[in-house]
Amino acid sequence: MTGLGREAVVLIAGTRWSGVPGTDHRLAKALSELIPVLWVDPVVPAAGTTAAADRPPLIPGYAVDELAPRLFRLRTLGPPGFTRPGIRHGAALLVHRALRAALASGPTRVRAILLMSGRDGFPSRTGGTRILHVTDDWPGGAQLMGLRRGVVERTLRANIAAADVVCSVSPGLRETLERLGAGPVHVVPNGCPLPGPESAPRREGRPVAGLLGQLNERLDMDLLESVAATCRVEVVGPITARDPRTVQRLRAFLRGEHVTWLGELGTAQALAAVGGWAVGLTPYRDDPFNRASFPLKTLEYLAVGVPAVSTDLPASRWLNTPWVHVADSAEHFVDLVAQALEAPVRADDVAARKRFAAQHTWDSRAAELLGWAEVTA
Repeated sequence: MTGLGREAVVLIAGTRWSGVPGTDHRLAKALSELIPVLWVDPVVPAAGTTAAADRPPLIPGYAVDELAPRLFRLRTLGPPGFTRPGIRHGAALLVHRALRAALASGPTRVRAILLMSGRDGFPSRTGGTRILHVTDDWPGGAQLMGLRRGVVERTLRANIAAADVVCSVSPGLRETLERLGAGPVHVVPNGCPLPGPESAPRREGRPVAGLLGQLNERLDMDLLESVAATCRVEVVGPITARDPRTVQRLRAFLRGEHVTWLGELGTAQALAAVGGWAVGLTPYRDDPFNRASFPLKTLEYLAVGVPAVSTDLPASRWLNTPWVHVADSAEHFVDLVAQALEAPVRADDVAARKRFAAQHTWDSRAAELLGWAEVTA
């Protein structure tokens, strides 16, 4: 028995549960407050060191684990090289077979299948509303998934055609999906957690600018280095870059005289650190992939009462709030950071930022997505 109960949402994730938490992790936790959730991990290769800790037993070739109350994970054993042409289809069949077996072990009705992966398709014979929730420009980021752009785009087109509901995290991404034949596309942006009272801003010594989140190729390193040349910078998050030159540059930046790197922290610890900053940074490079994104960090800054300075992203403008300062050039970005560092801390402003973020919680996003399943049922 899976323990799912009589009704559940199946979430087909783009990353493993053991990986760096992203949009899919946060939505899974929020959804599990409303309905049991079965998180489906990508295939785990039967050999090699890749995800060895997540490998299920050879027989029956899959495993269902309880991660938290009402939140379960399905792990499926598959062949090495499961993203290669010819092998990818067979690996998908193994996952779908394992999913049907897991669901058949209890009286579980699938209310919705939430597909959040750029490499996978909707499973057959499982029922439920098919919701495609696109979190990034997956064709544009195909290389990051180890796939060819054409393969990812064909998969996306097929999923658009098979979906009952199509959602995206940003207005720019909605336009991309509409060009691929989707319509209508509902914008369901990323959200933020609601921190506890212990996350109230603390200021000790000189004011600090901070950066939260994964450290990878999406960041504008020129901007970060320019900011670090003018003030203290604190960084929370893991290095996830793959490009050797980017990794080298990131490590050099993190060793800088005015930079403190706290590494990867748990959610509560990370938000406590953010609470001590004068301003949070969203310094993304100007490219199509980033313009389609909705960075998690911007709302997370506001959630603890800290203002944000962002490069000119459609998602930042969509928020339409004076608490997110959008820069139209590198010089403007550095100037906005300097202004935020010099601004006095006002309790009313801190409270207003928190109230704004409270309108954009993960709980509200999860309820919205689940609502689409009710509409189409």
